[in-house]
Amino acid sequence: FVTIASGFKADNDALPIRADARVLATTLKAGESAEYAPDKSRHLYLVPAAGAVEINGVRVNARDGVAIRDEAQLKITALEDSELVLVDAA
Repeated sequence: FVTIASGFKADNDALPIRADARVLATTLKAGESAEYAPDKSRHLYLVPAAGAVEINGVRVNARDGVAIRDEAQLKITALEDSELVLVDAA
């Protein structure tokens, strides 16, 4: 994942925002996987802009939004070539 906007000082290359949040994006080819390890107190919102993915065993299609919480680890596997946006917020 690439952080494109963030309210965290450590994310120097991201567009600064005034929120306890971060917006990330990635592209995955079919069969590729990405992992994300949020703090379990965080709330996540993931949307595949294109393609279809499986998130911890749950299929998510293009333009479906998924609210995620209480997960220590996300494993995202592309079922098709996919573009993803992930919001990590307090």
